[in-house]
Amino acid sequence: MTLLLRLISTVALATLLTGCQSTGSYRITLKDGRQYLCKGRPEYQGKTGYYRYRTFEDRDSMLRADEVLMIEEQGT
Repeated sequence: MTLLLRLISTVALATLLTGCQSTGSYRITLKDGRQYLCKGRPEYQGKTGYYRYRTFEDRDSMLRADEVLMIEEQGT
């Protein structure tokens, strides 16, 4: 497992365990079924082909755009 994937998995697990959802949160669903919650709308970086988003632990994180299935806004 690569370091980046391990880091993203750890952040996602911590986010899911805290259960923090507030106005302006989004759920990113990947093609393999994994889901990530983030603050604010993820931004697509055209030069790199990645989505950049902010976790609930106030860290920046990135996901490859070709792995993303959908991005949904979460209700309150």
